[in-house]
Amino acid sequence: MKIGRNEKCWCGSGKKYKHCHYGRESEKSITKGEAIAHSNKIAQRKCCYVPAALKGDCSKKIINAHTVSKSSSLIAIADDTNHVLGLKIDLPNLFKNKGRLTPERIGVNQASTFKGFCSHHDKLLFSCIEDKPFTKEEEQCFALMYRSVAKELYAKEGSLFSSDLLKQGDKGRQLIDQFFIQKIASANQLGVKTAVEELSEFKSKLDVQLLGQTTNDMCHLVFESSRPIPVVVSSIVAPVSDFNGCLIQDLGDLSVVPQYLVFNSFTSDGKGYVVLSWLKGQSVVQGFIDTLLIGPQNELFSKLVHFFYGFAENTFTSPSWWDNLLPAQKEKVEKLIMSGVDPFEREPESLLIDDGVRFSGWDVESLTKINF
Repeated sequence: MKIGRNEKCWCGSGKKYKHCHYGRESEKSITKGEAIAHSNKIAQRKCCYVPAALKGDCSKKIINAHTVSKSSSLIAIADDTNHVLGLKIDLPNLFKNKGRLTPERIGVNQASTFKGFCSHHDKLLFSCIEDKPFTKEEEQCFALMYRSVAKELYAKEGSLFSSDLLKQGDKGRQLIDQFFIQKIASANQLGVKTAVEELSEFKSKLDVQLLGQTTNDMCHLVFESSRPIPVVVSSIVAPVSDFNGCLIQDLGDLSVVPQYLVFNSFTSDGKGYVVLSWLKGQSVVQGFIDTLLIGPQNELFSKLVHFFYGFAENTFTSPSWWDNLLPAQKEKVEKLIMSGVDPFEREPESLLIDDGVRFSGWDVESLTKINF
């Protein structure tokens, strides 16, 4: 391959070859220290995810906002040293564990936090769930939904910044290696950009309701128990397959507009809750919910455990519950966690199918449908 020094570089960066990949094989490879510093910089990003119309009221202080309540949910499942089990998704930890993710001890002050809201708006938007018992009011369900979406958008935008570092991973490599690394990096970047655009569009619909321009556009399904739930989560997913293993939306086709399901599990006033939320009229999500509800009610928690670990990184576990699991159950959880790690591996349609590995420790005692 011969390219003139002043021609556009073959990698698609838009830069001239002489300012991009010319002599790349002689450059010094990125070190672990540089990669970790880049990762830490991304993790320290600060912003407030309220709609533009509310930005003028932002305080100057961006806080470490909890997506899962510390005072009610995390403390309820923590051990006597105030630690829960969760995933430490940062480069130092990935280097240490050779790319594997497994539940590790995390202090409740650090668990589930992100710098996504200023102190004023965090209080304004989420005091209804942080300072009051959960009573299944639509305002509370919406607040849970809004915070989960903001957290996921923050994470996806961080992944977009990380993709820039991935493109520099071919420094010091031969041309053929440079080609394949750039091919992989470009595919990853396209996928992340698409996800950011789709999540931003989804959040814009929530912004409209937040500003009071529409009402009752959200559906919620609430599971309740008199006991704290041992696995807490706050996340959002566009499900690809349902609990029967049927393909319900092909996200490999970029022309498909994904339908999202937001899910939260938490403890409030000593009771455990799971809240599933989606936009009204989303038939794909409604069909997914229908397959969740098929079968005995005493199997719902086991289905939810598969769902939480299979689709959410922002999941936290009671150490005592984890310690009482059988080896086969722990192995199942770790497989579910790793199922979403490789961005180039398609999600298996069998991910949520009952394979005989069941979980106990929490029972759904009542079910409430809101606005559907």
